[in-house]
Amino acid sequence: MGSPGSQKAGEYIKDVFSEYGLEPVNKYSSYSQPFEIKVRHLNNDSRLSIGSKIFELKWSFIPMYFSAEGEMSGISCFAKFGLNIDDYKGCGGKIASVLYGGEDKNTESEKNELIFKKIELAQESGAKGLIIITNSVNAIYNDLTTFPEFIPPAYLKRWQSQHPSMTDTLLEIKTTSTVSRQKLPLINIPVVMAILDGEKSIEGLTANIKVKFKDSIITGRNIIGLIKGGDDNPLNPPLLRGSDEIVVIGAHYDHLGKDGEGNIFYGADDNSSGIAALLEIASAFSKAKDKLKRSVLFIAFDGEEWGLQGAKAYVENPSFPHEKTIAMLNMDTIGRNKPDEIYILGSLRSPDLKRLNDRVNVVRLFDKLKAHHDHPEHVEGLKLLDTIEFAFDYGSDHYPFYEKGIPSIDYTSSYHEDFHKVTDTVEKVEIDKVSKVAELIFRVAYEIATTDIKFDKPKNVYVPFPKK
Repeated sequence: MGSPGSQKAGEYIKDVFSEYGLEPVNKYSSYSQPFEIKVRHLNNDSRLSIGSKIFELKWSFIPMYFSAEGEMSGISCFAKFGLNIDDYKGCGGKIASVLYGGEDKNTESEKNELIFKKIELAQESGAKGLIIITNSVNAIYNDLTTFPEFIPPAYLKRWQSQHPSMTDTLLEIKTTSTVSRQKLPLINIPVVMAILDGEKSIEGLTANIKVKFKDSIITGRNIIGLIKGGDDNPLNPPLLRGSDEIVVIGAHYDHLGKDGEGNIFYGADDNSSGIAALLEIASAFSKAKDKLKRSVLFIAFDGEEWGLQGAKAYVENPSFPHEKTIAMLNMDTIGRNKPDEIYILGSLRSPDLKRLNDRVNVVRLFDKLKAHHDHPEHVEGLKLLDTIEFAFDYGSDHYPFYEKGIPSIDYTSSYHEDFHKVTDTVEKVEIDKVSKVAELIFRVAYEIATTDIKFDKPKNVYVPFPKK
């Protein structure tokens, strides 16, 4: 994202959109929707002391990634677990300190949610800073304290197994993506975590906090093209007019750049396969635009690897209202593993949209058999699987649309041995599989765009990752 290669890829997609007759939406000129992301690094100027004890950055204290910057000095006020406003009685104008977690045994995600609650209550009480105290070295390594310079050991081990030759950019991608999964409250006070025994003994001591970061901004851009339907399409006969609704079809075009030895992450499956299908579907719709009742919006997302940044930018500033968006169909890594299988993520959240896929897939197979009735053995079906629903949350660019209440599906071949490695190269991609998936998605989108079909609001479903 933001690299010369990314710029070239975006320009290529824009040129193809233009060639196929897709139009820029009124909101964004020349097909581009620019957006910015903040990349955050630790700054060695950060400080913490309580009484005579001086804490050491990255060893005995760490700022929270989302902390406000600033320098504060004040009397320490111990607020126990800090989960009730009464715990902060007398903390106004002071620096509050609270215990990590809660009184019960909590999971890591629950502890993160409790941290947000503690911060909100500390701010509500008028505290001018917050110190979250633990006696565990491991506790200060978590999703909310992840920086390129400070990575939880389990994450670092996994990332290094994928990328033996890490670069600063790869570390920035990984850490930014990790933190971006959190739904952060508005925070306007410095917040740090510190390792300390005897937490009650700090009551009344003077605490000094200084939080400083090194931030940089990277600019990405989504490439957005529209094929008009309904009232907007002058080619439409009167019977097809009257709709200002859309269906969104998307795929991300960013990847990981190069490793520390200069080897290219080609991203042939992740996600050139999805972009190739996106462009072919756009070509097919460009030949059927006079039949569309609804418009079709094509989005090539940037910043997916950075934490779905392009999709988040779009749903926060959409070209069309969310309530007018009938469905979102996303493609991410669709060309590997078994040639006759594709996973449909979102089957549990939008079972009616999954049923449409099943029905269209049967019709597709029937049409193929009719066309090849002399040699039915040459016809290959496509199995639609719904067995990895645990990968739906944050899995790709469909997820921000789902969070906005839009029925959303992600088509994926799932994980393979070359995922996020320099060995994800084009000769390993099943081209016929990509074509079959693209045809399926075109048929699904075509039915949505040429009829009045509607889908229920997606269900709130949580499917945990299977235990190893």
